[in-house]
Amino acid sequence: MSHPFGQRARRCRYCLLIIGITLGAGGCAFHRGGTSIDKSWISEAEIDSVHATSAYDAIRKLRPQFLEPRGRMSVDPHEPPALPNVYVDNQYYGDITELRNISAATIEVIKFYSASEAQYAFGRGNMAGAINILTKH
Repeated sequence: MSHPFGQRARRCRYCLLIIGITLGAGGCAFHRGGTSIDKSWISEAEIDSVHATSAYDAIRKLRPQFLEPRGRMSVDPHEPPALPNVYVDNQYYGDITELRNISAATIEVIKFYSASEAQYAFGRGNMAGAINILTKH
């Protein structure tokens, strides 16, 4: 099934990746081995190096802090701590449990967004941040 925005969504994805790379210290910076220095990104090379089977497995092995609760978003003591939302190719995908359903072999890059970055990039409802997975096409 093709994405309704097709080519436009792909161009946007690559533009965002290029912008992140060119921002240097503020975005995604790479050293000679192709491994990311910026710890908010996980590259395809890093995922391959740990032989991860799923997105969850890759994140757990490489950046476990992405999976940590971000605190309570409610005064209700029965409300669980908030966790980041998951996006795939900039489209809402679900909660963190859905990461287990994404094959590591399909991933080009994983990016963690802080709460403010996620609110700006994806809109309301991302008070605990977001994990965006860009897939290979």
